[in-house]
Amino acid sequence: MARLRRGCRKGPVLLLLLALGLSLTGCEGQDQALQKVIYVPILADAGWLLEDGSFLKGVELAVEELNAEYGERGFVIETAVIDDQARYELGVAKAMELAADPSVTAVLNLQNFDVSKTAADILARSQRPILFPYGAYDSLFTKGNHYLFCGVPSFSDLGQAMAMFVKEHGYRRIAVYYNGVQSQNELVTAFELALMDSQAKIVDYVSSIVSSSHFDPIYNRWEALGVDAVVIAQYGLPEAFAVLEIIRERDQRLAIIGEPIFNRANVLAQHKEAAEGMVVPSTLVLEESSRLTDFHIRYSRKYGEEADTWAVQGYDMMRLVADNFVALESPDPELLASVLHSEEGYQGAGRRIRFAAGGALAVDIGKLPMLTSRNGRFE
Repeated sequence: MARLRRGCRKGPVLLLLLALGLSLTGCEGQDQALQKVIYVPILADAGWLLEDGSFLKGVELAVEELNAEYGERGFVIETAVIDDQARYELGVAKAMELAADPSVTAVLNLQNFDVSKTAADILARSQRPILFPYGAYDSLFTKGNHYLFCGVPSFSDLGQAMAMFVKEHGYRRIAVYYNGVQSQNELVTAFELALMDSQAKIVDYVSSIVSSSHFDPIYNRWEALGVDAVVIAQYGLPEAFAVLEIIRERDQRLAIIGEPIFNRANVLAQHKEAAEGMVVPSTLVLEESSRLTDFHIRYSRKYGEEADTWAVQGYDMMRLVADNFVALESPDPELLASVLHSEEGYQGAGRRIRFAAGGALAVDIGKLPMLTSRNGRFE
């Protein structure tokens, strides 16, 4: 039976007990003085997280297993969703609350990138590890901040992987659509730089496609330029698919390479015809192993469905913090941050996780898979 987190915590938090039956641990008459609590809140828009749910289910499974494994040693693993409702002011306020909370061991930050850009510094000043399982702006991880860790490849890595695909498949004249947001700038800049030693050239940049009629002169220009592939880097999932639909309505033959935002199963299913054949880089490189197979079996037994990559990510991010903290047998989050920077890294269910000095994920770009959409699913 799931147990509630300590009810005495101050400040409004959204517990997942009712939403997912999350295995949280708390006031059951236990001697709190004998417990070594590992509290890892998830700072995010709760509605967005619950819409898909796979990441949270991975977290739930990790918490359940961690409490079973480490309970006899006096460790209690707790989590809660801190709901910022995708609002900047509320997101910053929630970050300040967590930074001031001495019971926090580490934070999983899944906020909107524009919010996390500010919240990252606020949280890091508390000298506890702040992990970004879905990513954040590349610039956060170039400042040598000891406490920030990115759980997915950088936008620069993704841009380079997309450029490798273009070169390997012989595309020569590329049009780039991007809407100028910082993360898209980071991706597109890396993409362009990676093409400089090849025959492939970017022949057109487009920053706005708002309707079919607006796209007509753009497409005519692409035809005159001989465009054979289009890169789409659009911030915002509905807007990204709207642009894709407009392009596909006009031309089904153009090769389209998108950023990973398109790889969201619940939305992709609604646009599977337009997305058919498009290619995106994977944000996680899962390594086939008995560990991963066993995770899939346990997840399927618990939830009656297959685990996707984000379920694996939720599981591994939670265990990354808790397993390392238990191994240290120390209540010092600063020491935990140092351990997360170890060259050996952490072996998760899905992959070995290593971080560069500034907290960016260490990635072999050549191993980043490019996924193709087939019948409403990227594979």
